[in-house]
Order: sequence, then C-alpha cells, then structure tokens
Amino acid sequence: MQRVRVLSKQVAVVGDGPAGGQAGEDMVCPMRKARQDGGSGPVGEALRRIQASGDTQEQRKRYLEEIRNSGDRLMADGTWPTLSMFDAGLSTGHDGDVPTRAELAQEIEAGAFAEGFDAVNLLPGPWKDARTQEEQVELLERQATADAQGYAMFQNVRYMHQYGGRGLASNIVVPSIAFYGTGSEMRRLICARVFIGDPDDAERLSRVHTRKEGNFCPFLYDSVIATDDNEYWQAQRRHLSEAFLPLSSLAQILPQSLERARGCAERLAGAAAGGAAVDMNDFLLHEAQAQLQLALLGCPESFMEATNKDIRATFQSEPGSVEVGALTSAMQAIMEQTTSEPSLALPSDGRPVVGPLSRAVGTSKLPGSANFGNMLLILFAGHDTTGHTMTWLLFELARHPEVQRELQREVDAFYAELEGRDPSYRDLSRLPLMDRCITETLRLWPAVPNGTFRRLQFDETVKGPRGEEVLLPRGTAVQVANWPRHRSQELWGADANRFNPGRAFAEEELARVGCPMAAVNPQSRRFSPFAHAPRSCLGRNFAQMEMRLIMLSLFRRFTFELAPPYDRLMGKDSTPVPDVAEFRGINRGTMGPMNLDGGSQYAWGSRHTTAMQMFARPRA
Repeated sequence: MQRVRVLSKQVAVVGDGPAGGQAGEDMVCPMRKARQDGGSGPVGEALRRIQASGDTQEQRKRYLEEIRNSGDRLMADGTWPTLSMFDAGLSTGHDGDVPTRAELAQEIEAGAFAEGFDAVNLLPGPWKDARTQEEQVELLERQATADAQGYAMFQNVRYMHQYGGRGLASNIVVPSIAFYGTGSEMRRLICARVFIGDPDDAERLSRVHTRKEGNFCPFLYDSVIATDDNEYWQAQRRHLSEAFLPLSSLAQILPQSLERARGCAERLAGAAAGGAAVDMNDFLLHEAQAQLQLALLGCPESFMEATNKDIRATFQSEPGSVEVGALTSAMQAIMEQTTSEPSLALPSDGRPVVGPLSRAVGTSKLPGSANFGNMLLILFAGHDTTGHTMTWLLFELARHPEVQRELQREVDAFYAELEGRDPSYRDLSRLPLMDRCITETLRLWPAVPNGTFRRLQFDETVKGPRGEEVLLPRGTAVQVANWPRHRSQELWGADANRFNPGRAFAEEELARVGCPMAAVNPQSRRFSPFAHAPRSCLGRNFAQMEMRLIMLSLFRRFTFELAPPYDRLMGKDSTPVPDVAEFRGINRGTMGPMNLDGGSQYAWGSRHTTAMQMFARPRA
C-alpha cells in the first residue's frame, strides 16, 4: 500500500520562547484558545458549523461527518484533525455508543459483517443461541451496552464459563460492534472475535500473528499500535523504540522524572492537609501525564499544567467535564511544539529542549497521520496505564498494611544506602519488594485487561471446548485477553484472586535482555501485562522507571489508608466476574477503579467514572 510521506505544515511554537516558556498563569491553554479568541481557529470554526444546525440528531451526524473529513485530510496531507473519535462520545453524551435496535436490525439485514465473521460457527459462544434476528439484535445491544459501561471484559468471562467448557482457559467466539477504517472509509461493522483464554494459544498467536485487527484505526489512525500493515509497523517501531532505550534515553531523562516525583510528594502533602481524603486515581493520572510531557516530550511545565487536566478528562470521556474539540486543540499545539525546529537556547528550568519522544517524532519522516496517532497513543495509553497501575498498587497496599510497612522499610534502607546522592537508573533495580508488588498489581489488575487484538495472517488451529483442535481461517479476528489468564487458579493456584507479592515466577518467565530492570518484566504464557514480543509495549521501561520514582517519593513520606466508601473493601477478595453493580474495574481501553461515590447504576448520558478515595497519613 502506497503511503504519503508528508508532515503537517508547521506554525509558531505555542508558549515556548527562548527561556523555555512563560510563567504558568500567562500560559494560554491551547484547549481554551479557540474559545478565548472567539473560536477563530479550525476547531472553533468546525464546531460553529456543526452547532448551527440546532437539531440534536442532525448535530450527531455532522460530528461524525467532521470526524471523517478530519481523518481524510490527515491521511492525505498531514493536516491536523479538527475533531477525532475521542470527541464522538463527548458530543452525544455517549448515547451514540450503543446503536438502536432498528440500526442493528438494518445492519444485520444489509450484511454489515466484518472479515472473519464466519468464526461464529467454529467455536462455542452466545451467537449460536441467538436463533432469530430479534435475539441477535438483543445480543449485540447487550454487548455494546457492556462496552459502554466498561464491563464487556467481565461479560466475556461469563460467556467463557457458560459456553467454553474449559473455564478461564476456554476459547470462545463473541460477536460485537466495532468501527474500522479512517476518514470517509470508516464504517461500523458487526464483528466476531475469537476470545482466547488458553495460555498456549495466547502466547503463540501473539508472537506469530503480528497483524493487528484494525479496530484502533478510527481512534489512532495508522499509528504503531493501530496499523494492520506489518512492514509499516516495523518501520515505526524501529524509530520510536530509540526514545525508550534504558541507558541511552531513559537514564538521561531520569533527573527530570526524579524532580517531578519529588514535587509529587509536596503536592500530595498539600492535598491531604488536615486529614482530607484525596482521589489518588485522579492525582496519579495527573502525575503520569506530567511525567510524559515533561520528561519524554521535554515540554515546559507551564505548557504541561495548561493542558494536563483537559487531556485526561477527554480520555476518561466524561460528558460535561470537557468541551468537544478540546483534545484536538491541545494536540495541534503539542504537535506544533513537538515537530518544530528546536531552539538552541537552554530553558531556564534546565529541562531538555527536546525530549527523546519529541525527537523521535520530529525526525521520523513518517506521515502526519502516523505522528499524530503515535502522539495520541502515548498521551492516552502512556498515562492511563501507569496512573491506574499506581492507583491499584496503593489500593492493595492499603488493604495489606503489613506489606506496606515492609515496603516502607525497604524504601528507607534504599535511601540510606544512597547516602544523600540522587538515585541512578541502575539503582532502581535494587528494590526487590517494590518489584514484586508492582508485578503482582499488574497481574491482579492489568491496566489493559483486553490484551491485544489481532487478525490471523494464515490458517491456524486453537483448542476447542474439549481440548480438540479447531481450524480458524486466515482473516479471523482474535482477542488475546490478559484478564482470564491473570486470574486463573489453574495457572496461579488457589489464591489467584488475592494480592500476594511473594508469588514466584519460574526462571524462564523472566526477561533477559541486558537491561538493568529486565528481570522485573516477566513475560510468559500466563502473564503478559505489556503484551508478548514482538508487539510488546514500547513504553514499558519508562513506565517501570516512572512508577518506582513516584512510589519511592510517596512511601518515604506517607502511609496510605482507604477512605470511605472504599474502606468497606478491606478484607474482601475480588473475583474474575464481578456483578455489574459491584466494585470493579472500569475498562475502557485501560482499567481504573470504579468511582463508588458516583453510584453504581449506569444511566445513558453518563458513565461510571474512576476514582479511589484515600487518606495519605504523614509518617512519624
């Protein structure tokens, strides 16, 4: 497939003068700039055209039309989008997330099925029970609703028990609704995914069938995680991986990450003053986004603070919390800053003029669609996964105070051995209990429970309900999910649903790649929070560094306890299949803890948000 190698035409860098940026309150947030100047920018102009129609249904159509047109322009000549699919839910209050029954019936009658849908006849699953069109519509509506609720993963695990014959090791097929394509080629189709629970099949398919399904393209264009072109993926990965090399890149930006982590403890002390409860999920998502922008991108702190909250709100996709078009306004400013010629002057705050990720994007010679998609990917997945993992870690340590005290002793000993100097990248490998706590958190609460979505590159066999071989044809969509394998008692023992940082890994499960923290990145048939090579997570080493620096800073000064209403979860084990109204992970691409203050009843126009109320008590 021929690809246009075009970078967007650059304009002036926003808010980044020779001294490295203006003071915080003088910095104009690019997300609000279009509104402050009367909406004269491209985003403001697009929104005015859409909102002029008045009628809600007509506006919804126009939003999708503008999203498609934006995608076409981006793919054709690298013009940054005015709206993206992240705006689709915000623009409709998420009513559009679930098609109407009439729409679903129409799509079934029109044969709007994705490639590989015949898999519904090859493995067990709920489609075989849907004998009439009415039952098929009801099934698809139920699946789309679960997706909107962040519950689809758990519903699929229910189906594994109901149809699969092998519990959490079952391979089943589940129909659902998905968007494919970009721009004017974007279409909503009925797909059938083979949901892989068998650990041997999971590892083999992940390693051998590297072609992606294509369901991320509407959101992330032809980025490294979304493209279904394997040669194009390899070219992108080779270039972007330079930004995450442990010693040549990460060790160099550790001082910036360390500085931010130290300030993190000061900010928490202020938020928790007087014994106030703090939403640690929101706090840590903010810190993870800050680490990305300051260290990996080299952004000035004023720029980061001006964009952080609204970027997070858009990715969390909470109606009413941020305006439609806010993300694309910010992304235009970030892309302009990232891909423009760097100043030769050193910023006054001592930060690198260009971070390693900015350098990788700016010198990639990839088309604007890949650069824009990769930046969206890093800003979304890079902060959500790390922020949620740190929240789940604090949640489990608050529920296991004896482990928390032991970890605090390890942290104290770590700083004592440093004798007043700053920790280096290699020093971070000398925290064995913290390693085990983070790894166990990634097992019990994987940030990406959905795992990875692939499309078979050739005919392949997987295990059926009795362990027999079942042939799947080339083009079949498969989902290699993390959640069922990470919670399997057959793979982990009777305590699979409990936090146990003493859990042992076999020698062959530990990565050996010459990296100082290689041994803390296990990867095996039963454990793959960062996915299997060769399409494993590019940013895993940065995430491991970032988490350790922040946790060192926090546990040196604080003891964490669950605040109401989360304190009622003390002593309770979680389950692989929670009830929809129980406390659970809210899984929308990444999985965060359910906001219990928001109520457990799902309603259209709003969605379960994520939160974790905690007390951060100063250590004696």
